[in-house]
Amino acid sequence: MSIVLTWDLFVIVFFTIIIAYSFIIGRNQTLKIIISTYIAILTADGIGNIVGRYISPKVIALFFPRMDFATSAIVIKILIFIGVIVVLAMKGEFQVHLSDEHSKIVTLIVNGIFGILSAGLVVSTILFYTSGGSFLQLSGAITNDAILSLKRDSTLVRNLIDYYNLWFSFPAIVFAIASFLKKAEG
Repeated sequence: MSIVLTWDLFVIVFFTIIIAYSFIIGRNQTLKIIISTYIAILTADGIGNIVGRYISPKVIALFFPRMDFATSAIVIKILIFIGVIVVLAMKGEFQVHLSDEHSKIVTLIVNGIFGILSAGLVVSTILFYTSGGSFLQLSGAITNDAILSLKRDSTLVRNLIDYYNLWFSFPAIVFAIASFLKKAEG
């Protein structure tokens, strides 16, 4: 049996790891990661745009000597994104609590759904940033040749980037619905 390494396989493995981790940490911690991810998206976007606009390319080249300025700015944005998620998920002074009044199977399904949404949000954001995208600055066209190539070669990468707005919106919508349903029951 031969396994062909493709970007689709990489995305599937990344999704699987995040979903498995979501089952390990539980639904409430997964929701905390989703909220942390939203905060991290805006933080990384803002700081990344500040770096891109106000920091000299020569200064950036000191930290990333083998990268061009645009690639360095993307790497900085992704590192900030991941760093903020980790810090907020581990040390953030907020709690998320959805009650466990449902059956074990419903709780398991809901945890799986939030795991999938968390994975989609994280992976699509990394791909979105890699493509040169920004929430705080309007830029409709993907300018990164590597991502354009990935989009041509990978159905999953193409869907994660093209439908990024859905991946961005669904976790918040599902969380709001879950919160509303709980309030309606109580």
